[in-house]
Amino acid sequence: MCGNNMSVPLLAEAVTVSGKEKETAVVIFLHGLGDSGHGWADSLTEIQLPHVKFICPHAPPIPVTLNMKSMMPAWFDLMGLSPDCPEDECGIKKAADSIKAIIEHEVKNGIPPHRIMLGGFSQVGLHILASCCIPQEKYFEHNKSERMQPLNLSLSPSASCVPPQGGALSLYTALTCQHQLAGVVALSCWLPLHRSFPMASSGHKNIPILHCHGEMDAMIPVQFGAMTAEKLKGIVNPQMITFKTYPGLSHSSCPQEMATVKDFIEKYLPRI
Repeated sequence: MCGNNMSVPLLAEAVTVSGKEKETAVVIFLHGLGDSGHGWADSLTEIQLPHVKFICPHAPPIPVTLNMKSMMPAWFDLMGLSPDCPEDECGIKKAADSIKAIIEHEVKNGIPPHRIMLGGFSQVGLHILASCCIPQEKYFEHNKSERMQPLNLSLSPSASCVPPQGGALSLYTALTCQHQLAGVVALSCWLPLHRSFPMASSGHKNIPILHCHGEMDAMIPVQFGAMTAEKLKGIVNPQMITFKTYPGLSHSSCPQEMATVKDFIEKYLPRI
């Protein structure tokens, strides 16, 4: 082993779920807006394979424009949710670089890139298509007075009605990474800085992507997930895209979805 967690800021405090035998693969899973690595560690433990290590880093607290500049854990800033809202390009790229630093750390410690998978829920999958953004009014239609109040934006496996970040960042990072990774698990999210693709892509066409979405998702309607899947087919080999939807599921996860995630991990990170 070589390298030190302290040399990679996000690793210093990350939740790590160690494998029960020799670790030959790694899944880096990114939480959603307002959550922490702890929010997904338990759920991931339930589907963990004995040779796979899970790393669940914490997003740093930053002022989030959409939440009236309130400080909260976020991978990048959210300016708004309308189709023409600007994106935090610098923040997205900085966040992606911090995840790539974790990847490089694992490579130095003996895990090759093709044995490293990225995953995430929501914000990590945010800002897929400009036309896929949700009108800001959608978030306040039940209570107009909330326009002047900070939103309760937290994302965990059972959370609902929250903008996505983790899945979004996992997609962007994997598609721009110099290494071809084992795959991407993108839950309830879309692709950030979509206008920069396919030019921004590192050119790896054969990266497997599992994109899951709840059919009753009021935060990011399932139609937006389908549009994202189509966008991704123009970036990577279409045969590598798996888009699955779940009846009755809102902006959250469920046992059936997690079983699908486990099968995907087992297929592309088998025991060696």
